[in-house]
Amino acid sequence: MNAKRNKLSLSVCALMTAASLCLSACTSSNTQKIVQANAFGPIVLKTSEYQAAYDDAGDEQKYKALILLARANIIDNNFDAAKQNITKLEVLATNSVQKDEASIVKAMLLSKQNNNQKASKVLKTVKYNSLPKQDISYFLILNSNVNAKLFKETKNPSYQVLAYKNKIALLNSIDRKQDRITVINQSIDLLGALDEATISKALGNAKNSTDKGFYEYSLISRSASADLKQKVLEDFGAKYPTHPINELLAKNTVEVTQTADNSDSQVETGAPVAVNEKSLIKLNDGDTIAVLIPLTGRFASIVGEPARLGVITALKDRNSQSKVNFYDTNKLNISDILKKLQANGTKLIIGPILKPEVETLNKNNQGIPSIVFNEDALNKPINQWYFDLGPDYEGALAASKVHADGYKAPVVIANSKDSNSQRAADGFKQNFDKVNKNTVICNYSDVNALATALAACPLAQADSVYISSTAQDAVLVKAKIPASAHVYLTNMSYNGVNNSAQEFALKGATLGNMPWLLTDSQLKDSFMKSLPKANSQVQRIFASAYDAVNFAFTMTELSKDQNDVLHGLTGDISLGKDGLIESSAMWVELGKLR
Repeated sequence: MNAKRNKLSLSVCALMTAASLCLSACTSSNTQKIVQANAFGPIVLKTSEYQAAYDDAGDEQKYKALILLARANIIDNNFDAAKQNITKLEVLATNSVQKDEASIVKAMLLSKQNNNQKASKVLKTVKYNSLPKQDISYFLILNSNVNAKLFKETKNPSYQVLAYKNKIALLNSIDRKQDRITVINQSIDLLGALDEATISKALGNAKNSTDKGFYEYSLISRSASADLKQKVLEDFGAKYPTHPINELLAKNTVEVTQTADNSDSQVETGAPVAVNEKSLIKLNDGDTIAVLIPLTGRFASIVGEPARLGVITALKDRNSQSKVNFYDTNKLNISDILKKLQANGTKLIIGPILKPEVETLNKNNQGIPSIVFNEDALNKPINQWYFDLGPDYEGALAASKVHADGYKAPVVIANSKDSNSQRAADGFKQNFDKVNKNTVICNYSDVNALATALAACPLAQADSVYISSTAQDAVLVKAKIPASAHVYLTNMSYNGVNNSAQEFALKGATLGNMPWLLTDSQLKDSFMKSLPKANSQVQRIFASAYDAVNFAFTMTELSKDQNDVLHGLTGDISLGKDGLIESSAMWVELGKLR
C-alpha cells in the first residue's frame, strides 16, 4: 500500500480551532475582533494587521495580541522580530499559563529555525494539561511535528513514537468526525514510517488498547497479501470494538489522507521527487507487461521461478486486469524478444535479472520502460529502474545503519576467498567513508584459523563490527568479538529461516534484511510450500519481483511527494538516484522471537 511517510501538519485552523472559532473574527480588519480570536488560532492576516491589533489592544488583550503577532513574524521568517516579541511575552507573563504560552511560541520559532533539539527541550517544560483547550491542541500538534522532525534528523524511533503519542492525545479532544479521521490518518502515517521491528516492540510494551490497536493496524497494513489483510481487518472491530480506527473502517477509508496546511506549519510541504519526467513509468491497469527471466536451465529454479511467482502473485493481489507474457531468456535471444514486444504493444518490461542480459536489453531496447534486477551503469536508459540485490548495496546499508546508531569506529570482518563478502566489505567502507574514514577491514581465509587471522585486527578499539560472511561463518566470527562491540549482519549471514539455531547462536547481533524475510506471514508460508528449498536469495528474488509490479503502478504517485513510500516486501520503497529503487532494510535483534 502506498502511504505518506511523514505528513505532519500544524493545521490548527481547519482542524481544531476552527471548531470553536468563527473565521469572520480572523478575516475582519477590526482590531477588537482580531484580539478576541484565540491566541493559537489560524494566522490568516498580514503581519501589519496583527501589529496594528497589538498596538491598539488594551491591557487585558495585549498578551494574546502579542502571541498572534509573534506567530505572524515566524511565518514571515522575520526571526529577529519574532525573538524580540517572544522576549516581551516572557517579560509580560504574569502566571504559569502565560509562561507556558510564551514557551510554545518560542519552541515554534526554534523549530522554524531547524533547531528541533532546543525546541523539544523547551516544550518539555510546558505543563500543557493546565492550559486552555485550544492551547493544548496547538501544543500537541507542534510537539508531534518537532518529534517527527527529530526522528527524520536522527533516525531514532523513540522520537517518532512520541510524535504518534501526541497525535493520540490530540484525538481525545476532537469531536468533529472529519477532524477525527484526519488525525487518525496522521497517526497511522507516523507509525508507517517506523520499521516492523520497532512497531512490534512497541506493541509488546503497550499498556492500553488504543496503542495496541494502532500498532496492530500498522503491522496489518504492511501485509502484502490482500486476502490476509482483509481477514485480519474484519476481526479488528471485534477485538477492539471502541477503537478509533473503526471510524476509518466504517467509512472504508484505509488509505492515508492529508489535510491542507493553512496555518503556521514548519514541516516539509511534500515537494516532488527530483527525477526527470521522462524517467517515470506510467502503467495503467490492463496494459501488457513482459517478464524476461530464465524459465529453463540452471538459473530457472533460483531466479526464474521465484520471479515468475512474484509477478503473478502481485497482479493477483492487486486484482489487476493487466496481461503478462513470460519470455524464457535461456531459450530466446533478447533482441528477438524485443521485436515481439514492439509488435504486441508491451508497456513495461520486468527483468532480466542476470547482469549480461540487462546489458543486452539496454543495447537493443527501443524505448519500452523497464524494471530490472541488476545495474548497467554504462548503457542504462532514462526510463529504466533497477533493484540492487548485490552485496555492495548490503554493505552500504549496514554502514548507514551503523552511522545512524551513533557508532564511529567500525571494523568489518570479511572472507578473503568470497567475492561477495569482499564486495559487501567494500560497499560498507565506501559508504561509511563519506562521514568518517575510520573503517578497518579485517580479512580471514579459513574459519579454523580465525584467532590467528584476527590477531592483528583492532577489535578492542572497535565500537561496532559488521560481519560480511555466511551464517555458518558468522557464528564462529561473532564468538571472537568483544562484548563491548555491537555486531551487525546483513543478508549474507541469513539462512532464510526465522528463529533457527544459527540465529539464536548470533543472539544480540543486529540483522538488516527485507521485512518479508524477517517476519513470517501467510504469503511467505504459501511461497515456501511452492518452493520448499528456497533459500534467502530465492526469497529475495520473489519479493523484488512482487514489488516491481506495485512500484510500476504507483511510481507516478511516488514522484509527486518526496516523503511518499510504497510499503513493499523488500522494505519502504522510494525513488532513488539514477534509477535506483531504494528499499529500506528492516533491522532486528537476533535471538528474539518474531
